[in-house]
Amino acid sequence: MERFKSRGIRVATKVQEKAIKEMASRIKKNPLMVLPECGNKDCRKYHFKKLQRKLENMKGADEKKLTKYSSGKDFAAAVAGTILLADSKISYFATKEMGGSTYVYAKRGNARDEKLLAVQNFNDPHIRMAGIMDIASKKKIYIYSVMDRMICMGKNDAPPQEFVNFIMEKLELEKGMCKHMLKNDKRTHIVIKWIPADIELKICEECASGNTIMKMTKYFYSPDMEKDFEVLVKGNFISCNKKCDTCTIEEALQKQVDASYYINGKIDDGKFIEDWYKKVQWNIEKLHEMVFIMDNICYGKDVDAVVEKLNPSKWEETAIRYVLGRIEKPMIISSATPNRILSKYWDEYGADIIKSIAGDEGLKMLKESKSRTPSEILEKVYMRSEKQKILGELPHYKKLPPLAEFADRMARAYRIGGYRETLKEIHSEKMDVKKKAIAYSFLLAMGKADGEEWKYSDMEKDFGNHLMQYARGLMEKRGEDYGKTLQEMLTMTGSTKKLEG
Repeated sequence: MERFKSRGIRVATKVQEKAIKEMASRIKKNPLMVLPECGNKDCRKYHFKKLQRKLENMKGADEKKLTKYSSGKDFAAAVAGTILLADSKISYFATKEMGGSTYVYAKRGNARDEKLLAVQNFNDPHIRMAGIMDIASKKKIYIYSVMDRMICMGKNDAPPQEFVNFIMEKLELEKGMCKHMLKNDKRTHIVIKWIPADIELKICEECASGNTIMKMTKYFYSPDMEKDFEVLVKGNFISCNKKCDTCTIEEALQKQVDASYYINGKIDDGKFIEDWYKKVQWNIEKLHEMVFIMDNICYGKDVDAVVEKLNPSKWEETAIRYVLGRIEKPMIISSATPNRILSKYWDEYGADIIKSIAGDEGLKMLKESKSRTPSEILEKVYMRSEKQKILGELPHYKKLPPLAEFADRMARAYRIGGYRETLKEIHSEKMDVKKKAIAYSFLLAMGKADGEEWKYSDMEKDFGNHLMQYARGLMEKRGEDYGKTLQEMLTMTGSTKKLEG
């Protein structure tokens, strides 16, 4: 606890005056109550012997003697000055803000402010430590503050069980664990190994608030904090989609963060866990080997598993397989989507992907679509390429009868864009009975009639059932077979017209 200056003077309230005077009266009766008790049976010397003798001399001392003692700067001066308050009027207090609370103390004598604060607020296990912190530091001894007193363990670093119980209650831990860890010890959590106490504290991410070691050291002093504590993080940062024969990231997952900053109170529990995440990820990223990690799940080198998880469109899948087949370092993606992955590698591979799909014509489209996302560009290029490919597989007609033209248009829409494109053609068409029968036949052939059938009469649905085999044929056949099927469908509608190429 650092030395400090008070934040100002305020008029004492009767409640505050009463509390300080009561503490002063208790100390007047027994000045030794403010000294740490010896808690180490094997300790050959009491480290506060000199101070103890001074306080013993204050018992029953008159005002003159106490005033003389209070003229110093040390802890004994603070005790003497406080005893003098027992029979004095206290009109003003100094104040100190600590941990969100305001503490008051009366200045009497010349003792340092933190000594007066500690003595007059001896009921507080944290504040009382300020009085003897300099002595503990100089002698390099272990001091523990519990509910009603302090315990000196000398050079013995093992804390008394009373203090262990006290600190567990303060931290609201049971068996050294937060409430969530008691139920599920597989959670990602900070592990604080309190070596002298032979205890491990486990606190999950959800409960990681503040710095747990700093919360503990409000109530004890250790000469060497870094020797007393080891801190690490455990958890399933990355899980396996399936076990690989050799784990590429196993060593990286074992990396831990330097705990010195945390032990010295410069970062809190949550930041320590966050830094661990970052260090593990950094160690994976610097590997010179391909591995796919999406949303904290490792897929190893399994491209098919990645594609299955992403469920991309046809055009996205082509591009994703192109990228995953070429990267040579780990891919780590959060909130993974096909477009997010493609965006990550678009500058490097975008042009090559587009060219592989649609050649120079595709590159021209790429230049015209710079404001679009990779997925949007790919869809546009893919649809253009597929349309040309499909049109090349189907017969060319100069002019078709209206019913044949409608069926042909839906068949081509299906081949280019599937169900959605076909439905667009249906919804945009002004249809008579026969066209509605043809439309319904395509809905049946695609397995998408449910939800649309209410728009059709019984006669249109029956007629559509008869035409369904031809609709399916138009969705699948090519060349001359396609032409024959289109002619047969037209004939089944009652038309006598012949198709001309």
